[in-house]
Amino acid sequence: MKYGTLILAGLLALPVASMAVDKAEDETEKRYTRSEDAMATMERSGWFGSVGLGAVVTSGNSDTSNLSADATAKLEQEKWRHKLEAAATLSENNGDKTAERYLLGYKIDYKLDTKSYLFTALRAEFDKFSGYDEQLSGTVGYGFRVLDTAVNTLDLEIGVGMRQNKFDNGDTESENVARAALDYIHRFSETAEFRQGLLVLGGEDNTSVDSVTAIRANLVSSIALEAALKIKHNTDPVGDKKETDSITSVSLVYGF
Repeated sequence: MKYGTLILAGLLALPVASMAVDKAEDETEKRYTRSEDAMATMERSGWFGSVGLGAVVTSGNSDTSNLSADATAKLEQEKWRHKLEAAATLSENNGDKTAERYLLGYKIDYKLDTKSYLFTALRAEFDKFSGYDEQLSGTVGYGFRVLDTAVNTLDLEIGVGMRQNKFDNGDTESENVARAALDYIHRFSETAEFRQGLLVLGGEDNTSVDSVTAIRANLVSSIALEAALKIKHNTDPVGDKKETDSITSVSLVYGF
């Protein structure tokens, strides 16, 4: 399957009329760690999210640099929920690049009722040190909001789709995948929260697991401090690559 075919199939699955639906607030999706100004902006536009940046630079006996950046944006409507995400990780040690990874994702949910929804998800990963140059996936499925309170929110999802892998030697392969996901938020207070995200894509030759564990606390206004642990696991990595990669980061986050 060609790249264009995979992406086009996912796009065709997105209901074109979704953007015409009247916007409505969904109180359970509001993040308590946003400032009053950010909340007012969300109420006017329907969009809310965050942009984070973390960096560590050392010099002397060892010259190293690590940069991580990520952004998330959501749009809540009466029947639809849109989510955009992007992330990048770059690392160098004494002038040699040791990590370079980029992620782009888009997911749209159609709400069947207050708890259940159908979704279509598109995801693109570019990792120069994993053995895969590119991994593109498109999945569809069903989600259910298990917890929905002012303190806890928990979404569980299952689905199926396709994934196309391009290896660093230029070869490509396509495979069917099963998808399982978890998104949990616990709010300690109006200014601090814990999040656990988990995404599993089970393929015929390899199963990938992405885990994000983060704690975020407001510093002032719309600025927060976030500590996060990101883990990427492949059950059957390419060549002599390791099964598990992990990234620990501390970032400043701007909420909107």
